[in-house]
Amino acid sequence: MKVALIDDEADARYTLRLYLQQLLPEVHVVESDGVRDGLKLIESMRPELVFLDVKMRDGSGFDLLQQLPAIDFKLVIVSGHNEFALQAFRFSAIDYLVKPVDPDELKITLSRIQKLAQPPWQQVLDVLRQSVHPAQELDRKIVLKDAHSLYVVSVNTIIRCEASDNYTTFFCTDQAPILVSKPLKEYDELLAPFGFVRVHQSHLVNLHQMKQFNKREGGTVLMKDGTEVPVSSRKREVLLAELAKIS
Repeated sequence: MKVALIDDEADARYTLRLYLQQLLPEVHVVESDGVRDGLKLIESMRPELVFLDVKMRDGSGFDLLQQLPAIDFKLVIVSGHNEFALQAFRFSAIDYLVKPVDPDELKITLSRIQKLAQPPWQQVLDVLRQSVHPAQELDRKIVLKDAHSLYVVSVNTIIRCEASDNYTTFFCTDQAPILVSKPLKEYDELLAPFGFVRVHQSHLVNLHQMKQFNKREGGTVLMKDGTEVPVSSRKREVLLAELAKIS
């Protein structure tokens, strides 16, 4: 496998190269320390996988991606920067590693991306750009990733999310359920600013897709698709407080 490391920190490239050589015996690693040289490297070497730094001395990783006529490789962002940037990668489902790279995290990332089909990069990058530079637009999107595919989903079409161990199933208005291999906690944090509330250990609901709250006993929420979702006693007051904000 041909792998390109594009990062202006020599120590970071050295460490990542060592880990890759340990984890991928057949790997051929090529390196670049900036946007301009990185473009030339990709065009000449045609790597199958690229590890791309966010901020480099002559621009950003986003600058590089925008200059490519097509993205025909798998991509992992390597970032040493703030949580805001990491949230953007989470929205776009682009795999990312935080510096200094942890070898166990790298192993998980490699396993995940090797199983995944080539994604619709233009749509994924559009979601990433929207997350990095959020506008006052109603149609916020998120990329969801199952074992084989990526799905670009409008946040306002998500009815609810349901946990099963470390997996989360998304139920949407316009497509079949999508099972992703991430825990509900991650999406609870990601979607909370868009009107989603964790009403139960296993359930996250979109308040804008909610039809009725039955307060009797523990309580249940009736969603617009007819689904009844239990509300735990611990989450009842949280739900009422959030409903008061949008009433």
